[in-house]
Amino acid sequence: MDFDSVALDICGMAGPLEVRLNAAMGRGFRQVVLSAADLASHPQGVDMAIRMVRESGVGVLALRQLDDFEGHAGALHEYKLHVAKALLGLCHAVGAQLLVVKASSAPDAGLERERIVRDLAKLSALAVPKGIRIAYRATPGSAVAADLVGAEGIVNAVERSNFGLALDTGDLFTSDGGLDALDRCYLDQFFLVELCDLIRLDNAAVGERHLRVPPGDGAFGDDIVELIRRLRVIAYGGGFCISATNEDYAQLPADVVVERAMASLQWLLALLRHVDMPRRRPAAAIAQGRPRT
Repeated sequence: MDFDSVALDICGMAGPLEVRLNAAMGRGFRQVVLSAADLASHPQGVDMAIRMVRESGVGVLALRQLDDFEGHAGALHEYKLHVAKALLGLCHAVGAQLLVVKASSAPDAGLERERIVRDLAKLSALAVPKGIRIAYRATPGSAVAADLVGAEGIVNAVERSNFGLALDTGDLFTSDGGLDALDRCYLDQFFLVELCDLIRLDNAAVGERHLRVPPGDGAFGDDIVELIRRLRVIAYGGGFCISATNEDYAQLPADVVVERAMASLQWLLALLRHVDMPRRRPAAAIAQGRPRT
């Protein structure tokens, strides 16, 4: 497994952006996933936040995230387009390779598939000049794409080489139906794989829920290893990130959370030492947003 291909999602951690960045780098992570809010809410302003990220030397794998973008009309469509352009600008400013886009959960967004595809194709075209790829992620309950297979259907319809899938293993093992869902997808369409494990919480009042934890700390460690093995078979060239934010970790010092994430990564490295994963293909190799052939 290639260490450089694994980023740390620092979006849900406690503390200022610089503290979280330093914690990640201090424990050996060379890449991170950021939230746009991390930049926009910096007390010294967004320009200072961008400069700090750039000067830190850490790579930015992806920026979170654009919500409820597709399927709207009129003034709301224009508003969402303005938001998308601003987020793409932030991506470019910090050198992020990917913008994560969650399938719209707006009640009426899924009514016109042709409009959805047209909107997302437009977003893809806007991203091309900046060298950014769009990682489209299913949203449980969405009328547009509620699961991985639904999101892949959207990606196939958009048919742009810089428009692919973001896979969240937390959703994969709950709402998506597990590893069997992968058999119904083209794995070369994945741009980002977010790795987290789950501990099931049974509570009669709220029903079954799951606590997100780092890989190896929950019930799906073997499945995560199998997922990575399958991606290795098809020479997956996208990015990985360890993403396991929960309410407990949000109250702990960043160093504590990052240390736990690094222990998880080392656990994966030990299990996958005979399953080498290739380094990610450089951004220059990305085609210029034209339909896949």
